[in-house]
Amino acid sequence: MIDRIRSRVRPAASQPAIARQRRTSRRDREMQQRRLLYIGTAVVGVLAVLILLGGAAYQYYLFPRQDLASVNGEEIERRDYWKVRNVQLRQQVAQLSQQYQFVSADQQPQLLQRIQEASVELEDVEGADISSDTLATMIDDLVVLQNMEELGISITDDEMEQFIAEQFAPVALGEPTQTPTSEPTAAAWATETSEARIAAATESAAASPTAEGTPSVETTGTPEVTETATDDATETASTTASPEATTTAAAETTGTPDDGTPDPDGSPSAEASPSPSPTETPSADQARSTSEATYRQFDDNFLEPADMSRGDYKRLIVKPTLARQKITEQLSDQVPVRTEQIHAAHILVATSDAANEVVSRLESGEAFEDIAREVSTDTGTAGTGGDLGWFPRGMMVDPFEEAAFSLGVDEVSAPVQSEFGWYIIKVLEKEDDRPIALPTRQQLQSSVFLDWLKIQRDEADIDADIPLPEFDDDPTQQDLFQAPPEAPIPPTATVPPISTIPVEGTGTSGADDSQTPEANETPDATTPDATPTP
Repeated sequence: MIDRIRSRVRPAASQPAIARQRRTSRRDREMQQRRLLYIGTAVVGVLAVLILLGGAAYQYYLFPRQDLASVNGEEIERRDYWKVRNVQLRQQVAQLSQQYQFVSADQQPQLLQRIQEASVELEDVEGADISSDTLATMIDDLVVLQNMEELGISITDDEMEQFIAEQFAPVALGEPTQTPTSEPTAAAWATETSEARIAAATESAAASPTAEGTPSVETTGTPEVTETATDDATETASTTASPEATTTAAAETTGTPDDGTPDPDGSPSAEASPSPSPTETPSADQARSTSEATYRQFDDNFLEPADMSRGDYKRLIVKPTLARQKITEQLSDQVPVRTEQIHAAHILVATSDAANEVVSRLESGEAFEDIAREVSTDTGTAGTGGDLGWFPRGMMVDPFEEAAFSLGVDEVSAPVQSEFGWYIIKVLEKEDDRPIALPTRQQLQSSVFLDWLKIQRDEADIDADIPLPEFDDDPTQQDLFQAPPEAPIPPTATVPPISTIPVEGTGTSGADDSQTPEANETPDATTPDATPTP
């Protein structure tokens, strides 16, 4: 009875499962499958979109903002590095391309290779390896900016704008920068040294063969030498800097009238060519307009292709440069104008055995200057007998300096080793309180800034993704030994002109030029073929 009642109340429940499935139509089943397909397709599409969005977000947002280095918690991002490196490469290509047009033919392949290397990296800066030198410079810039406030230095936006205007102006827009002063005696020495060097250069130029004094070659018939200028006229033209004097000398040597009419032989008078007139100094408004126009060209050629805005340019390049200048100016006051100095000479050789041989020759009585001229590998001072001039402490490498300042006058050191080789040093003069010459003081001032920067960098918490180059805290550390600024200039050897007179019956020098003109043709370095096309 109970079962009968249940079957009437819930008839579907008492039916078998197969019967219930038969009541679901085919259409319903197809719609259900279609819904499942749509859901699956939508899920796959959403996943694909998410993957693409994630890749784009990483490529265009996250990856450019990755940190390449940090200085005391302040990061240097990839996008800033890319901008700075891009501008550097473009400037490098432009500079090398200009140099290419003026160097000799044997130097052009090397420059062209450097141009091509820079151009290849420029095509894909973001995919190229990180330049350790560029990153190290950006780290140093950040160190400078973080520590300039300790010296009471600040930089305003107006100062950066003025700096940009000055950089691209043809003349100074504001008050001229004060030249570093020196002690009056040192200033007088600098003037005398400058005049002596100009006189030496003038004498060397007058003694060297000139175009006017070069014998000309008669290509047909009997060889005949003709001189187009007398010795006196050549000397006058060589030692006179003004265009008018040069023109007058040329007119005197050729014997042409000074009214501009041609010579009887058809050559025009020297005074027929107009003399260059002095360039008028632009006004402040003209200079500023020129500065703005030049900056626009710089922006079009360098900044805009590097995706560097004016704000980026001020933040990444102008501000660090201006900070370095201000810090250098402030620290330069620490360099004294007078201090202990020595006048020394040296002989530099490559090995210990060579140094001991020099000592033996000195002990046998040979002159220090003669040995220096013969064996010293320092070509800058060998011609003057190894004379280094006067210099204070801080100009030379430590081993040299320690030995030199411990010597008395006319004393000669034992062999001293440094990274440049082996020295034998002789002190010629010594003063406890001598004015520092201006070029030497300027070099010391630069050294003071580098010393300060090294201290700040050592104290900073620097983290970089790549190994950085060693910080060179000593400006005297060079690939080759560098003499102090006051070292005397060695005399210039005068080479007699090589005669170009053809000798009859000899090979190429006696050949008839009219038969083989191409043998004497010289390629024009300014032709398009000689211009690099990186």
